[in-house]
Amino acid sequence: MGKDNKPLVSADELEALIQDWGANPHLSIDRFFPVRFWLLFTLVLSVSTWLLFKANALALTLTTDPEYIQRLSNFLYFRGWFMLTILVIGCYSYFRDWYVGIVFSAFLLMGGVNLVFDLFTIYPERLEKPTPMFTVLLLVRISALWMLYVTVKNSSRLPPLRDRVNILLPFKRLP
Repeated sequence: MGKDNKPLVSADELEALIQDWGANPHLSIDRFFPVRFWLLFTLVLSVSTWLLFKANALALTLTTDPEYIQRLSNFLYFRGWFMLTILVIGCYSYFRDWYVGIVFSAFLLMGGVNLVFDLFTIYPERLEKPTPMFTVLLLVRISALWMLYVTVKNSSRLPPLRDRVNILLPFKRLP
C-alpha cells in the first residue's frame, strides 16, 4: 500500500502480469500421452505380477546370502503389492482427471527414490558382477522414469477423456 492507502499495483496490472501463468489452453494436446501411459501401465503390471508370483526366485538371483534371501523375498512381495496399488491410483487419476500432474509427480519421486534405494540395498551384489540382463533391467527402469518425467511435464496437455484410452491417438486427425 502506498501513502494514500492505494495499492502499488492495480488490478489490471496484476492481471497482465499473471495472465500467462499456469496451463496454456492454446497449446495442442500431447498425442503420445496415451502411448506413454499404456507402456507404463503394461510395465508396472508385468513387474508387479512378476514380484508377486516369483519373489522367492527373484531373491535367489539377487543375493547369495541365505539369511537375507527370505527377508528380500518378503520385501519384493510387498513391493509387488505396493506397485499394484500405485497402478490402481494412477489409473484412477488418469481416467477421472483427478490431479494427474500431482499424482504422477509423486510417482516420479517415488520411482527415483526406489531406484536409488535399490542401487544401495538390493543390487550391490549384482553391481559387482553385472550381466547383460541386469543392465537391461536398469535401462528399462531409467527409461520408465524418463517416460514418467515427460508425462508429468506434459500433464497440462492431456487429451480429452474420451481419447485417453486411444493408443492410436498420434495417428488420429484432430480438429
